[in-house]
Amino acid sequence: MKPPGGKILKTADIAELTGLPEEDIRDIAQRHGNRIPSRKMGRIQVYDEKAAAIFSAIAQEDRGEKTALSLNTEDISGPAVKKKAKTSTPSRLSSITKSRDEEKKTAKATAGETAPAGRVPTQLINTVAMQGQQFSRFAERLTALENAAHADREASRERIELLERQVAALQEQMEAVDSWIHYSDNRLDTGASRTAELAEETHTWTEYVRQELVHVREDLAYLSLPWWKRRQQK
Repeated sequence: MKPPGGKILKTADIAELTGLPEEDIRDIAQRHGNRIPSRKMGRIQVYDEKAAAIFSAIAQEDRGEKTALSLNTEDISGPAVKKKAKTSTPSRLSSITKSRDEEKKTAKATAGETAPAGRVPTQLINTVAMQGQQFSRFAERLTALENAAHADREASRERIELLERQVAALQEQMEAVDSWIHYSDNRLDTGASRTAELAEETHTWTEYVRQELVHVREDLAYLSLPWWKRRQQK
């Protein structure tokens, strides 16, 4: 099967190509990240085309190590351990309880009591492996949460910067409006004072013209008299 897209592969694509569960793919990527070519595309981890073969090789290595470990355990523990492993599957609670029992036995052996020779704590190995997988999943979820929080912080910072720019632009507009209002008020005050001055001047000129008209009427009335009356008035 050709990989989707030809070059960029996601976790689901790697699982489909290799036949491994996605959980195993994530576990291998967590443990052997330095061996697998990958990069971040947004919040998604993507891989190169050759990564599928590397995942398959690492999975085969892990299976080889598990097979060697099981063979060593069978050789040391004997048929009883093998039979017990086939007949019962320990639950999480029983695994934790037996792990604590093994820790107590180890503590007693350290204090001076000797544990039976030739037996390997199989349940402890299984418990440690299970806890390692749980820790890997927890670390992966924690990394995803940290990436999401970082992205939220970046988005919030960009929104704050945008709001700050908008507030600065509004302040500039407010200052411009205040300047125009102040200018208009000054023009109105100047116009009002000038209007008052013009009104005063107009009143003065009106009074002067009225007086001049009175004088002109008097002169006309004097000129309209006969000469002998004008002479008498002189």
